[in-house]
Amino acid sequence: MLKKIEKSERFLSKRPHVLRCPICHLEVVLDGSALRCENRHTFNLNKKGYVNFLQQKPDTLHYTRKMFEPRRRLIESGMYLSVLTEIEKEVVSGNLLDVGTGEGTFLHLLCHQGDKYGFDLAKDGIEMATELGISGFLSLSDLTNLPFLDGVFSTILNIFTPSNYREFKRVLADDGVILKVVPDRFYLRELREVYGIPLDYDNQAVIDRFVQEFPNCERKEIKTIFEIHEALRDDFLEMSPLEWAVSKEVKEKAHQAPPCFATIHVVLLIARK
Repeated sequence: MLKKIEKSERFLSKRPHVLRCPICHLEVVLDGSALRCENRHTFNLNKKGYVNFLQQKPDTLHYTRKMFEPRRRLIESGMYLSVLTEIEKEVVSGNLLDVGTGEGTFLHLLCHQGDKYGFDLAKDGIEMATELGISGFLSLSDLTNLPFLDGVFSTILNIFTPSNYREFKRVLADDGVILKVVPDRFYLRELREVYGIPLDYDNQAVIDRFVQEFPNCERKEIKTIFEIHEALRDDFLEMSPLEWAVSKEVKEKAHQAPPCFATIHVVLLIARK
């Protein structure tokens, strides 16, 4: 059985002309277990099979394994099946980029004809993603300085994560599609209620910005109620950054009677270049 680093080497060796140096923006090519550009900037594949392209320290404090593990279990349980189903209707065959892939479960579960690329700032997330056996390439990368050549992606997937439309447009192919998933008004309302967080959730500014960038975009509203298995109800309380602002006492009370259902209410924005 191939080691993770060997799988990544094999994947990259068969797929040149995708990556660029985040320092000088020249193409990088595989040289043994490293990626190098003509200026000799070097980025090593580590034993887990991913590359750190960051010019700053990765996030090791906020989005950690402690939060990613319950999130993964809930995604695997089918909590976001309705969202994935709609995304799969819109993806274009070819190279797919998952922006802010986190621990990689969305990318892993997504049915797609082509190669998968995922990146994040969170070290724990990318290291967990390498555990899934994704047939693709993972990296620690900066949203504002993507380590990819121009026009190499047929689909850019942006689920619950920040955007950089300048970079998205640069790396998107001429016939490519951008799929952005934005939480809508009632998203995870049960979690907000149990934590005493106001339900006046409004992401209209995010949607308006997308429409400004892509005036001819399409919009799909997705709303489902997911019944949470009893064994996953504590996970539901720990899967989101929402808990970061909640006191220890409120958390303890919530764990005594965790929600049984989760409202998945999102907007899928679809734009073609």
